[in-house]
Amino acid sequence: MLIYLDQAYDDRVARGEMNNFTDLIAAVKEGAVQRIRPKMMTTVAILFGLLPILWSTGSGSEMMKRIAAPMIGGVVTSALLGL
Repeated sequence: MLIYLDQAYDDRVARGEMNNFTDLIAAVKEGAVQRIRPKMMTTVAILFGLLPILWSTGSGSEMMKRIAAPMIGGVVTSALLGL
């Protein structure tokens, strides 16, 4: 997230558009919007990989469910807090 915020800030400074606090807020919003898509794609890919493990039945599924459930919670929490 910080890389995208730094890039948005540096781009606005280079263009001479960083004159007041409102311009800083606009740069932060621009950088945050650029980060949403990669973060959500990563989260969805991890969830699609873990959900079949959570719904599985068969030998060893009881052990894998215990591993997958906290991982899903952690991925969702990380995505929400990171954005």
